[in-house]
Amino acid sequence: MQQEKTLAELFADVWAARLSICLFSGLSVVIAFSIIIFCTPLYKASMIIAPADGYALGDYASSISDGEALNLPFWRPHDQEGVSTDFYRFVYTMQGTSVASILLKDSTVLNGINQDIKKSDTLTPEDLALYLNRNVKIEHLGTTPLRRITYNHPDPVFAAAFLRKIHLVSDQLIRRDRRRQSESRIKYLESTLQKTSNPDHRKGIVNLLMQQEHVQMLANLDEPYAAIVVEPPASTPKPVWPDKALLFAVFMVLGAGGGYLIHGARRGR
Repeated sequence: MQQEKTLAELFADVWAARLSICLFSGLSVVIAFSIIIFCTPLYKASMIIAPADGYALGDYASSISDGEALNLPFWRPHDQEGVSTDFYRFVYTMQGTSVASILLKDSTVLNGINQDIKKSDTLTPEDLALYLNRNVKIEHLGTTPLRRITYNHPDPVFAAAFLRKIHLVSDQLIRRDRRRQSESRIKYLESTLQKTSNPDHRKGIVNLLMQQEHVQMLANLDEPYAAIVVEPPASTPKPVWPDKALLFAVFMVLGAGGGYLIHGARRGR
């Protein structure tokens, strides 16, 4: 049964393999240097968003209701923490094909994406949605509903502008759908109100009408509907990739380990 090496024996083996370790460490440093020289540097753009619930959920609308009338399904749904589902919808919509299909109509977006992936074929909404899922990262900030959105790209100016466009398109899609819903509901409620004579029923319908008019007003305002920008998009002043210190350290360790193993294998033959 082979005994384990002592620390002194291990140091002796390392010293005996010093030439092989130095040789492979040097080769690894050359490889790391080549990667740094030839790879495309990437800059990280980031922005922080928060639910637009302070005015999108409507403190005004809640104050004009009696009881729980405004908590009916006609009103904007929210979870147990009070965060609207429109915000959650925004978080998932920004990486979907609906947003991608609109972004593809922007020539600057196409040029920027092609600069990153160098795709020869025509991009489809599905291709861009897959690209968004892979490259646009959404990070939950602690226990708050805030999200940090990051994106890496060779062009720092495009990276920040791209995040801004993703936010704008996603928010506008939700705003458009809410506007259409409220218009349809207002027509239905107005028609129902004309046919209803019961005072209690009429009061409930009037409350619902006020809700939908409030939703429509918010959807028509020139401000974010589902998510507000807490920290505007900005790119790092220096590339985040390649990380020179990390690359050199990792490759040197791998080279030294490889040199030690190869020396041991040769001596064991």
